[in-house]
Formats: sequence, structure tokens, C-alpha cells
Amino acid sequence: MVDIFQDGEAMNLTTTYDAKDKSLLAQLGMYMLYHPIVIEASKEHNLNPWVIAGIGSRESRWGLALTPNGPSGTGDFTPRHCVGRVEKFRSDLLPPDGLGYGRGLLQIDFDAHEFARGNDWKDPGANIMFAAMLLKESVLIVKRRCMSANASVVIKGYDPDQFIRYGLAAYNAGPLAVITTIREGKDCDSCTTGRDYSADVLNRAGWFEQNLQVLRRTDSYRLGLLNQDSSIQVNYL
Repeated sequence: MVDIFQDGEAMNLTTTYDAKDKSLLAQLGMYMLYHPIVIEASKEHNLNPWVIAGIGSRESRWGLALTPNGPSGTGDFTPRHCVGRVEKFRSDLLPPDGLGYGRGLLQIDFDAHEFARGNDWKDPGANIMFAAMLLKESVLIVKRRCMSANASVVIKGYDPDQFIRYGLAAYNAGPLAVITTIREGKDCDSCTTGRDYSADVLNRAGWFEQNLQVLRRTDSYRLGLLNQDSSIQVNYL
């Protein structure tokens, strides 16, 4: 059996979630369907794979929170006013196809990204890869705006873990909002959904890292009995 568990870019990930959290265990079963894709995306964009796992958990419970469940489901049905550039592709409070604004496993936003206005977002591989690209771009945008010679916001020293937080916050709220909060001396999550987006994603990432390492040691994994029906049993050693 090919070992699909690989080490990502080193991060000091921890978690406050219980190892036997029922919701996260159910998500783990779904996540395993996409883990090889996550590893591929993390390598291509030089990201920690557990961070991507954490985004999928926060955004869609790895498909379990979507309508319908799975990679072709959508979320975020909150009506939005139709003003400015969005008038080019919608004229009502919801997208013209009647689906939610958040598209697929990583909830790519309909208004913000052309990718979410086609059909490719339904493909889990394309969705995960696009999300990884978006996170990487978000990190680089914030870094460029905060650390260049003529930066509008000056941050002394480069802490990769801190900039991952900035990038995650920007993934949720947009780079401009995050840069503004940094300029105002606020925590980057103050502009995110629930005011905890990046912190919660990293908390979930720590859970996935720990529990996949546990899963890696189970008899079911060693014997190659993991199947594609999401019925993964985790034995806590």
C-alpha cells in the first residue's frame, strides 16, 4: 500500500478540540477521500497540508455541511445586495442558478471568483487546487503590502506562521480588510466570520494532523483496509 501520509511544511500546530470529537471524526472520514489531492495541492503551492484540511473543515465540514452533501454542494445562502461589478453576473439577491454563494468543498465565493461561476468548482480536485492557490496568493499579497520598502503597513521581521494567519484571514475576508485591521493595530481575525477564522482553521489543522498520525498507526491502515465509503474507524492508541 502506498503511504499517502506525508510531512508538510513544518508548523507548530496544536489543537483544543477533543480527539474523539464526533463532528470532526465524521469529517475525517470524508476528508480521506480527498487527502491525496490535498497533498498534491500543498506541494504545488508550498503549503502545509493540514492547513488545507483545516480550511475544508471550517468551510464545509468537508462537504457534510453543504446542500447537497459532497463536493457539488453549496453553502452561504444569505441574500446579498446587487451593486457594483456583481451586476455583470447576477441581478438578484442570490446567484442566478439558485445555489449558494459558497461553492464546493472549500467554499469558493461566487461573487469574488470567476472560477465559482462556471462548473469546475464541482470537481473536488479543481476546488482544492484553486483554494490552495488562493491561500498562497493571499499570503503573498499581505506580505508584499506589509513588508515592501514602501509598504502601507510595516511589519518588522517575517514570521511564516503569522503570515499564514494573515493569509487565512484574507481567504475569508479579503486581503484589503486584513491589511486594514493590521494597520489599525487589531488582530487579523477581527474582520473575519465569527472573528476567529484563522485561529479556528489552525486549531482544526492541528486536530487533523494529530488524528491522521494516529490513523496512520492503526491496523486498518497498515493492512490497507481503508475504503472509499467514509467508514473509517480510528483506534486511539
